[in-house]
Amino acid sequence: MSSFLDTSSISYGKGGKSCIKVGIRIRPRNLKEIDENDPLVLCIVEPSTIILTDEERERIYSGYDFVFDECVTQCQLYKEMVAEYIPQLLFGYNCTIFAYGQTGTGKTFTMEGNYGDLNDCDSFKWDSDNYVGVTSRAMQHIFTILNLSQCIRKKVTVMYIELYNEEVYDLLGNDITRKLKIFEDNQNLGSVYIKDVKECEVNNMHDVNKILQHGASMRQTATTSMNQRSSRSHAIFTAVIEWDEITNEGTITRKGKINLVDLAGSENIGKSGATKGSAREAGNINTSLLALGQVINALTEKNSHIPYRSSKLTRILKDSLGGSALTCLIGAVSPTFSNKGETISTLEYGLKAMNVENNIRANVRARRDKYFPAYSILNDYLQSINGHLRNYSLGTHRNKLLSIVDKDLFSKIDNFILKRDDISEEAHKWLAADRDFLCNFGKKVDFQTKLVNEGKLSVINLKSKIKLLKNEVEVKLRKLKKLEEKSNNSIKTSQSCQNELSYKTNIFEEKILQAKELLQKRQNFLEEHLRNIHQSLAMCETMNEETIFKINAELKKIEVECKSILSDLMKENDDVVDNATETAMNILSSIKKENELISIAEDSQDKLIKSFNIKRNKFNEIISSKFKELEEIENLNVYNISSCDKRLKACNKIDEDIELINKYTEEIRSYIRTPEKSKSVLLLEEYIVELDKK
Repeated sequence: MSSFLDTSSISYGKGGKSCIKVGIRIRPRNLKEIDENDPLVLCIVEPSTIILTDEERERIYSGYDFVFDECVTQCQLYKEMVAEYIPQLLFGYNCTIFAYGQTGTGKTFTMEGNYGDLNDCDSFKWDSDNYVGVTSRAMQHIFTILNLSQCIRKKVTVMYIELYNEEVYDLLGNDITRKLKIFEDNQNLGSVYIKDVKECEVNNMHDVNKILQHGASMRQTATTSMNQRSSRSHAIFTAVIEWDEITNEGTITRKGKINLVDLAGSENIGKSGATKGSAREAGNINTSLLALGQVINALTEKNSHIPYRSSKLTRILKDSLGGSALTCLIGAVSPTFSNKGETISTLEYGLKAMNVENNIRANVRARRDKYFPAYSILNDYLQSINGHLRNYSLGTHRNKLLSIVDKDLFSKIDNFILKRDDISEEAHKWLAADRDFLCNFGKKVDFQTKLVNEGKLSVINLKSKIKLLKNEVEVKLRKLKKLEEKSNNSIKTSQSCQNELSYKTNIFEEKILQAKELLQKRQNFLEEHLRNIHQSLAMCETMNEETIFKINAELKKIEVECKSILSDLMKENDDVVDNATETAMNILSSIKKENELISIAEDSQDKLIKSFNIKRNKFNEIISSKFKELEEIENLNVYNISSCDKRLKACNKIDEDIELINKYTEEIRSYIRTPEKSKSVLLLEEYIVELDKK
């Protein structure tokens, strides 16, 4: 019973085993992870090995059937991982493809993709390079094969359910809130059926696209801190294909079922920010995934009891886990450090799932042994002849029949029958020789493979080291880029500060020059004023000496005149003399008092001069100290405007000191004025004038 479907890659038959195939898909970093500079921790060193590196240690996960990096397209993933299952499905095997992983790692994108690329269903092909997911590609792949001439009858029915909070809902039903019940399928051992679920017959991709879009719109989703549209339920799209294949031996009826499962993401409630209802959803999601993990662990350890009934999810997927279905698991992981724990969990989950073996079997109604084409033709011809011989007697009818049949043909047939055993024996000899040759050739291939694997191992180690070095170089380059940006910012800041400092320095230098000019003017003014003071003091001293000299000369002259007058008066009249003497004595006493006053005035003048000199020295010291401070400011180049203000205040104080000096100068001038004649002197002069008149 030959078929145009190629099933050579599947080990099937009585007691046949098929392990779950596992592939890992690494998604790219999202915008949030790029903005937060979340470092990469995953590195692919060969098609089946992933290295996870972090600050603690390096972990190696090896042995996967497929490993895809962030650059893989939807088409590449489908061709390499899923496409081979469709011929097996149509041959009569049950298949299951499901996506597993942390929330936000691209499971729904892998299974559903972008339905917008399905708008033109007529031009869409399963191997088109676009964003369409596994589910749509698988269905189009099925229709492509069923459109071949060997298919004379086909029936494709689909159903779409979701498992939300451990309850089953029909995404295609009229009442989306109705809870469905699961029962054991007695006709198909190990399988279950869902009561009252709506089954839709589809004939083309237009029908499939409508159903998929309607079901996706009915799914439970929510926004979390890890995903804008996070699936809150497990979605299972099931297609049952029943068709008739016409072969050389007759018609064969085949039936296959495929489950395309989008599991809800395993979720860290703390990371996702789930609260209240969302936290309950996350708890139920994690519970069903935990039950799935327990089933896989039990199957891996070959336990006698497998806990399928722990969750409705594991009951539905019972046929796919240790049952009769071919199963493929796509593990979606995040490449960043912040999701390291969840990534490790998914990678270890995939390795455990690879050890689960299913007892696969095909659903075929009619099956015949395979014959060599020549034998088949010969047997058909002989059966036709024998039928005619049974229907006709050995008489006239037989003679008529034998006259029809070519005698040469009978002789050829007899010779061929005789030679058939010889041909079979020779074929066995050739087969034995081929087996020996293939055995030797296999040994050579194994030896060469061993050498190649050793070379690959060294190449893998080198690639791993190169990859790690590349990662280190990328990290260093990122750090260098940051340092360069910081350096450029520092240079810009320094340049702006330098420009501002230069501007302020120029202003400060201008103010210093103005201050110097002002101080120079002040100094010139003070020097000129001091010269004027010295001249005034000299003039005062000269005037004082002249005044004293004139007073003394006048006094001497008056004394001489008085003596002569007194002597004359004494001669003329003793009474007059006595009176004159008494008057003269009074005048002399008053003159002495005047002299005492003059001496007191001279003493006070000396004191004022000394005080002036002290003030002048202090002023000179203040001036010199201020000049020293200005020189220190100029030498230290302290670009501080506040210090300049202080110096200006000091200059204002100098102005106050100058005003004080001016005040002292005025006071000195008031003291050194020429003293007026006292009353006694005026009386004496009047007395002398009267004497002259007599």
